[in-house]
Amino acid sequence: MATTKLIEMPSTGNVHAVALRGVSDGRKRNTTGSSMTMPSPSDSARPTMSFRPKYSILLTATALLPLLVACGSGDDGNTDDTSTGTGGPTGGSVSAGSSSSAGSTSVSGSGGGTPGTSSSSTGGSDATGGGGGGTGGSPPGGDVELTGIETPGEDCVVPEMPDFNSLTANDKLPDPFTMMDGTKVTTRAQWVCRHREISEMVQHYETGPKEVKEATVSGSMSGDKLTINVSGGAQDVSFTVSISMPSTGTAPYPALIGLSGGSLNNNRLKEMGVAIINFDHNGVQPEGNRSNGIFSKFHGNPGSGALIAWAWGASRIIDALESTPDARIDPTRLAVTGCSRNGKGALMIGAMDSRIALTIPQESGSGGVAAWRVSEVDNMGRTGSSGVQNLSRTYGEQQWFSKAIEPFGSAVTKLPLDHHELVGMVAPRGLLILGNLNYEWLSTNNADQSGGAARMIYEALGVKQNIGYVDSGHNHCGTDYKNGEQEAIEAYVKKFLLNDASANTDVWKPKYELDKGKWVDWTAPTLP
Repeated sequence: MATTKLIEMPSTGNVHAVALRGVSDGRKRNTTGSSMTMPSPSDSARPTMSFRPKYSILLTATALLPLLVACGSGDDGNTDDTSTGTGGPTGGSVSAGSSSSAGSTSVSGSGGGTPGTSSSSTGGSDATGGGGGGTGGSPPGGDVELTGIETPGEDCVVPEMPDFNSLTANDKLPDPFTMMDGTKVTTRAQWVCRHREISEMVQHYETGPKEVKEATVSGSMSGDKLTINVSGGAQDVSFTVSISMPSTGTAPYPALIGLSGGSLNNNRLKEMGVAIINFDHNGVQPEGNRSNGIFSKFHGNPGSGALIAWAWGASRIIDALESTPDARIDPTRLAVTGCSRNGKGALMIGAMDSRIALTIPQESGSGGVAAWRVSEVDNMGRTGSSGVQNLSRTYGEQQWFSKAIEPFGSAVTKLPLDHHELVGMVAPRGLLILGNLNYEWLSTNNADQSGGAARMIYEALGVKQNIGYVDSGHNHCGTDYKNGEQEAIEAYVKKFLLNDASANTDVWKPKYELDKGKWVDWTAPTLP
């Protein structure tokens, strides 16, 4: 395992302690997690910033070794190359990531932000020593971090994705515990790498990439508005969110990021001490146009779908919160929610950023919690507008996904993943799924089957009580709950945002239990 050493770096008369994380031989470095954080309290005139690294530059060990030698890497895997940054007006942190065609190293330290802020916007786990064969070869004692960083598994090897014609059909929900190279997941470190594989598969086959260009993020508060500035891409962009403070509690407050404000009882949440962040996600990318919005402007029109673009925007909000103490928000206690199409977005956000403590997708249907395979079976023989949204219907309604998913509309069983795995990416963090029995197109059975399979992932990680599910009938995206939804919401908020360990989150009320005989031909390991 790579070791950590401290160096001192003078900056305007201050001394910064910077922890250097090494890159060990035999592991590819995905620079999504590269970061450097250092406080600079004397530079009060400079904006708070978070430098964003490039997306998924995957290296072979052969290509990486000369780079390490050239950088003066020692046997412990540490490098001597660092870059510097300065802090913000209120003691916020600066995160810097470097990347090149040959990859990057990760540097991190502690920032001077608000109490409870994470030390870097993307996190980044210590590299571990070279493992066994393929992605399943993570050695014991490897990276086991699944929370508090944007993208776990930055040091994991991710194989090339097979093209459509090379994929084989599978009628069952794919096994989340088998790596792409066939290795069975038996350790938590291996699950971290499998988590990374699933993330890459979602982006490759369904959504398009979340990050393409290197970015610098800064935030500033004016009244109730947080402005997020993102620079370093094809175009510099900015957007704002409004923050409504709670009526009780003490700053920095936990907060709920609501797509279009969310569809929960926000007044009740504020009474509990939770701030509400209103995220105008369609400004980041409209659901009907893959080449419009600030996501496309920044990245240079990558063709990604709206859901992953919204996830990118939410991650930039978190970056800004981490480095803007004036926002008075605790970025370690964040939730995300949305209903219907926004429920699809909320799930994608929670799955793609492990800094989110609690995810509450409401009535998300196909493209959200529901499994594509189950929707396809349940929709057989349906014509016109009857039935549920299957993959082809979902793809055709709005540009939530990239064009990469289109071929699977007539070959769903060839998709090498399904949405029980997207749901399972939220584990071990809090997840409360809310359904609605009154609307056929919301795919109740399909979401129930997917949620039940995802629950097996939570069980494998020993946190079965961290995933909840409630189905009942009520107005679409309304709060006229009839089966305990409000009680469940408040329990999950207490546990994951208010740190109330006594809150009972053992809530599981789907209409249909998982039919393992029909959909599951794998077993869940116990992951230490």
